[in-house]
Amino acid sequence: MKKKSKIWMLFLAAAVILGAVWSKGKDDRVNENIKQKVVRFHIRANSDSKKDQAEKLLVRDQVVKYLKPYMEHAKTKEEAEKVLASKKQEIAKVAKTTLKKNGRELPVKVYMTREEFPQKDYGSYVFPKGTYDALRIDLGDAAGHNWWCVMFPDLCITKESEAAKDKKTRKKLEQQVGEKGVKKLEKKKKKLPWFLQWLE
Repeated sequence: MKKKSKIWMLFLAAAVILGAVWSKGKDDRVNENIKQKVVRFHIRANSDSKKDQAEKLLVRDQVVKYLKPYMEHAKTKEEAEKVLASKKQEIAKVAKTTLKKNGRELPVKVYMTREEFPQKDYGSYVFPKGTYDALRIDLGDAAGHNWWCVMFPDLCITKESEAAKDKKTRKKLEQQVGEKGVKKLEKKKKKLPWFLQWLE
């Protein structure tokens, strides 16, 4: 009897391990698909001084304002990347003009690159860390703290918390990463224990 019990326990343990491995593999595939279907945006400030950090955000706002109509019309990642690559000079000009209006003249470099991004929270979406294709802007020495977002589908709005409320953005996101991808990105509301659920 004890022998059968041990065999049964081993069978259950193996089933649990196999289930965990399968689940992780599925999760990794969804994450990889997300990373392959979006374009990120990365701005590196000149330094960590209060002025340089404020200017980074001014540049962000103006670049997003300039690119938003183009990103709204892009239907695929390929279209978005083509537009961004063709607009690098104009993007640099927008950044330099913004800095100049603020009384600064700094060199500006605009790249289409592929680089590591940390896990990042955008309103109700959380994008996994990993390697993404991206538009990057370096301001001056590019030695300051970064600002990150998702350029396509266009989640780069100043009030990031509003991104999840935008039905058009969600639809476009779903077209790129699929329903499973969107569900993976959406933050799950943590449930209270049953005896505290009346507080919700």
